[in-house]
Amino acid sequence: VGIARDVTDRRKVEEELARANAGLRSEVEQRREIEARLQSSEVRFRAIVEASPVPLCIISMPYGETFYTNEPLRALFGLDPRNGVINNVFDLYLDTAERDRLVEHLRQEGSFRNTEVHFRKPDGTTFWAMATARVARYDDAPAIYLGLNDITERKRIEQELFESREQLREVSAYMEAIREQERKRIAMEIHDELGQLLTALKMDVSLLKMRLSGDPDVVKKTDDMRELVEKTIWMVRNVANHLRPAALNFGIVSALEWLVEDFGRRNSIPCQLRINGREPVLPDAHATAVFRIVQASLTNVARHAGATRADVTLTHTETALDLHVSDDGRGFDQEAVRKSHSYGVLGMSERARLIGGSLLIDSAPGMGTSVSIHIPLESESLS
Repeated sequence: VGIARDVTDRRKVEEELARANAGLRSEVEQRREIEARLQSSEVRFRAIVEASPVPLCIISMPYGETFYTNEPLRALFGLDPRNGVINNVFDLYLDTAERDRLVEHLRQEGSFRNTEVHFRKPDGTTFWAMATARVARYDDAPAIYLGLNDITERKRIEQELFESREQLREVSAYMEAIREQERKRIAMEIHDELGQLLTALKMDVSLLKMRLSGDPDVVKKTDDMRELVEKTIWMVRNVANHLRPAALNFGIVSALEWLVEDFGRRNSIPCQLRINGREPVLPDAHATAVFRIVQASLTNVARHAGATRADVTLTHTETALDLHVSDDGRGFDQEAVRKSHSYGVLGMSERARLIGGSLLIDSAPGMGTSVSIHIPLESESLS
């Protein structure tokens, strides 16, 4: 009985061993199958990546050691397409602060898209690339999968456009300065030369009236002539002031006082000027620019706003000069004005920019309009 039991137990053990061996063989076969699939997948991956025209690489996270680069990436960095080696991509970032910021972004977010990066090639030349990256695993370690798109030519064109635009702005500023100088010269000549001649004519007419006092018809004619000369003198002064107000020679506050008074008188729209803080002392170019912006704003109020009142507020602090022109008129759709490329708004914005300031327009249909100019004192030598 004991021998039979031993034989039975041995058979059970042998059967269990056989089942275990079969299970192990099955696991080994499955593992071999998985490894074969992985190997096949890696081959396919490499074939796809190598065939891709997009420069691609895999680098360690967070140190930048290179695990893999495809031929387009090696060519992009000016290396031998077959044998060139990049040990560390991070060493080729031109701006290390930007590199560190992007790595920290990858730590936090895990990816970024379409980010402009400035690289340096091993030979010292530079280029711009649009980078897209994400964090994944590579050989059981965190890695950065990075794709690049060369945008050097686009950046060159953008720089040329920027320089061209700046040159146009400089030309525009120069032409505007010339126009202001010409306005100032013409206004002075009209006011001084023509004004003096008309004043002399007025005196001559008065003398003529005294000498011909015995003839009522002649006296009436000389009175008419005197009145006509006085109207002409007023018109000459008015033209000169609108070319360039003489009040600008006495500061921006005097010029705004004249402008507000003239606006109210001409358009029968009440307009109030408020001054907060001490009177600013501005260079002539700055005072002229501020005056022209306010003048253009009030002209728009008169022509388009349908307002019943307007307000001009000048605030001078230690850090900035702020000026607001507001009205209670019909307002307008700002998006529509932007799409129409209104030269009036563009002109005001450009004037503000040229003196280191910024212009903000706040308006909506039925809500009135507010034009604000902000000039930081540090931007120019304002006092």
